[in-house]
Amino acid sequence: MRTGATILLKDGLCYQSYQWNIMRPLGSLQNVIDSLEEYQCDEIAIIRPVRQNDNREALNLDLMLLQQINTMTPISFGGGIRVAEDLNLLTNLPVERLIFSSIFINKNTNLLNHACNLYGHQAIQCLLPVRYTHGNLDIFNCQQGTYIPLRDIDFDYINRHANEVILFDTQNEGLHDKFEKDIIKVMPLDKSKLIISGGISHGVIKWAKEIKLACALIDNKVLHQEYSIKSYKHA
Repeated sequence: MRTGATILLKDGLCYQSYQWNIMRPLGSLQNVIDSLEEYQCDEIAIIRPVRQNDNREALNLDLMLLQQINTMTPISFGGGIRVAEDLNLLTNLPVERLIFSSIFINKNTNLLNHACNLYGHQAIQCLLPVRYTHGNLDIFNCQQGTYIPLRDIDFDYINRHANEVILFDTQNEGLHDKFEKDIIKVMPLDKSKLIISGGISHGVIKWAKEIKLACALIDNKVLHQEYSIKSYKHA
């Protein structure tokens, strides 16, 4: 199982985020990536947490920074990619995988097919920001800025178009040892294509390996030495 990290990139800066609400500046993109490489990170997911609020100027700024990074670590990128023009801007960037969220929920097949033609099916990841409360699982539609019930999601569609699916526990993001394991139980997808993030700990990593998930992306605290990627790999 792969062990990676999540970086939030917004308006040219990286941020720490807690429970998908509180955001604190973390530093420049290159400095954060340098730290993750030092800690032997398998992969890095760079996500723009734009939700329904985004504009071309902000996207261009973040893409310019992405173009300038120096790294040997595989990079996934997503957030605010909603039209073919956005995809075309990514073709010369150091990105191996593309992350889509509302595009899957709203079933934008034309854009997904265009992405697949440019990068291949193996590079397409679906991000599902999830909230599990009182036995109910809801998915956040970033484009609409609201949660929708699990029953409204076409998982057959996601399974056809996504090579992997990132389950982002929004309630436990930034917390230690809090990932809601029941999310996996109710998720109608093959475990081998699932990536988890939010509330990750050594115990969660060990559990994820046991049930053979594809990857765990650690948020926030991975940049602190005591929570380095190397220690998680030996969980």
